[in-house]
Amino acid sequence: MIRLALALSAFAVTVTPAISQEEVAAGPICVQNETALVIAEERPEDVGMNILARAPAKGKIRCEYVEQEGDWIIGQVDDPLYYQDLVGKYLVLTRSTGPDDNLVIFDLENQSLVVDEWVGDGFLVSETEVTFWQRFENGNAENCPEFEEYTSYGFGASIAREQVLDIATGTITATGEERCSATQ
Repeated sequence: MIRLALALSAFAVTVTPAISQEEVAAGPICVQNETALVIAEERPEDVGMNILARAPAKGKIRCEYVEQEGDWIIGQVDDPLYYQDLVGKYLVLTRSTGPDDNLVIFDLENQSLVVDEWVGDGFLVSETEVTFWQRFENGNAENCPEFEEYTSYGFGASIAREQVLDIATGTITATGEERCSATQ
């Protein structure tokens, strides 16, 4: 029981904080760097956010979600994407309608998808890298020491490997670290 509480509290500490409800209620999120201007707004009658990217603006901008010619509209209307961060040329999002998230990373320069993976135990974003635990296989009694404990509480188990996206090079490298996590 104590192990499960520690595992779940470690999960809570490592998760990149989502946009607060106050920020969403305040209106669109506008973030810009040397690569792009990203505007995201909560969908009023559906899950997720409307998200667009365009060339960086010169001077002041009006922070409002209004599609313009040349914008790259990220995701579909029924895609529950949420803005998390803009770092270098990478737009970091999550996709979720429940307790488990996908980490979704787009390369804004190439308008391409870099990562769309079910992640465990959150992720960390810094100016130089995005670190995440990518789930690779289901946990079982042979590969997960906590398997019996997790299943006794009604959870599943998953084996995750730590991955690092290097912002400068765009390469994703496994650190060699693995762990078993509780899943819902």
